[in-house]
This record gives sequence, structure tokens and C-alpha cells, in this order.
Amino acid sequence: MGKSIRRTPRGYDGIEPTSHGLGDVLPVILYKIGRKYESRSDLILAAWPEIIGERLASMTQAISFDSEVLLVNVKNSTLHSLLTQIYKYKVLKSLREKFPGTSIKNIMFRIG
Repeated sequence: MGKSIRRTPRGYDGIEPTSHGLGDVLPVILYKIGRKYESRSDLILAAWPEIIGERLASMTQAISFDSEVLLVNVKNSTLHSLLTQIYKYKVLKSLREKFPGTSIKNIMFRIG
């Protein structure tokens, strides 16, 4: 969405109205709200059980999402190894599909 709203120049002394129509302003505002909604880390954390699946949700917990990295606690070393080596990229793909407006670069699993 490359459309922006032009500001009225300082000292404007013309005859044209200086207000903007709702049809010009509303799409820009809705776009900005949508971008904020998509990149909310609390939504990513809340969606973790759905992304990882019912079976693994009880053994994992998404702790934080900061600097494009999702931090997840796992219950044991076996699960840590399994998630890191086999399922990491599948889970990353699912997260990126569910949150296309958010840049998710990595998932870090830690035992805890």
C-alpha cells in the first residue's frame, strides 16, 4: 500500500478545502492497524499450542518473541533434540503462514 496522505503546507492560503475525505484516510489507517495486529508477539505466543499440535503442546511452552526469534521451553532433552533437528523448519513454515506480516527468523528451543 504505497498511498500516503499529503499534508497541507504551512501557510496555505488557497481556496481548496484542507480536509481529507474518509475514503482517502480510512484505507491508510486500516492498513496500519492491520500491520500492528499481525506483528503482535502475544498473538504468536497464544497460537503456539495450535501451531505445535495438541500432542506436543503439553510438553512445550512459547516464552517470548523478540528480535524475530521465538523462544520455546521444552520438557526434556529428547524432545529438544527432536524439535531442533526434525520439526524446526516445519514449525517455522507454519508460523510464517499463520503470521505473514511478521518476520520470524528462528525458533530457539531450550530445556526448562
